[in-house]
Amino acid sequence: MKIAITGARGTVGRTAVKVCSAAGHRTVQINRTEQEYDGTAQSEMKTADVANDYNATVEAFKGCDAVIHLAALPDPVGKPDWKVHNNNVNSSFNGFHAAGSLGIKRVCYASSVNAVGLAFSNRPLHFDYFPIDEDAPQRPTDSYALAKEEAESQARSFVEWFPGMNIACLRIHEVAPLKSVQKEHRERWEQSAVRQLWGWVNPEAVARASLLAVEKADNLGGCQVLNIVAPTTTQDTPSDGLARKYYPKTQIRRDMSGNRGFWTTEKACKLLGWTHYEKE
Repeated sequence: MKIAITGARGTVGRTAVKVCSAAGHRTVQINRTEQEYDGTAQSEMKTADVANDYNATVEAFKGCDAVIHLAALPDPVGKPDWKVHNNNVNSSFNGFHAAGSLGIKRVCYASSVNAVGLAFSNRPLHFDYFPIDEDAPQRPTDSYALAKEEAESQARSFVEWFPGMNIACLRIHEVAPLKSVQKEHRERWEQSAVRQLWGWVNPEAVARASLLAVEKADNLGGCQVLNIVAPTTTQDTPSDGLARKYYPKTQIRRDMSGNRGFWTTEKACKLLGWTHYEKE
């Protein structure tokens, strides 16, 4: 396949380009500003500000068989709410519409676990149950989370708008090697560790999920939201103890002994054959 990758020079983007290339796919690396060819086999560089230039996005996608849509502002920290929300909602819409209008049926979108309301929330966090699956209630109270919730809604609409289109919305957690996330969680316990439910995901695991989402798009049957999170937390403390201490009103629905993660990933395994086997 020829795969367009937006946000290709980001943390996930760079890894996704390598993973796609290693699997024998051609790639089109799309970034907001120009960049020199990086030497990746069967890859070309294109420029498109996806959030603000729809026509350039269409041009960048032409000739592609699939899209891995990663381009977005990665968090709301230090940025005006209107800018974060509008940029990210425009980016998702333009990417979905451009793909649909060109007849591209295989689309992977980088959503976020924040779509349920998480680290950046402006109100106290509330969860109905642990571990959190893809059907859990969404309560966004910040610009980033709201934009991700709206992007998922867009995706559900676009698969109706363009029949035959399949979109995987990957709810990705904090993308970094385990030791880096552990360090952040130690240094910012309440704001980062507790409010992010001690989660993490390895960049390689996200890149593999992104590729699987377009390779196995026919399994989606339209739009599917999938948790892409490591199966373990960053902590040695048993997860059921953390849950009871910090979220005592939340129902624990299944075994959370040891350092089991606070998110379910069975759906991604069932539809894509994806598992997070990276340990670090």
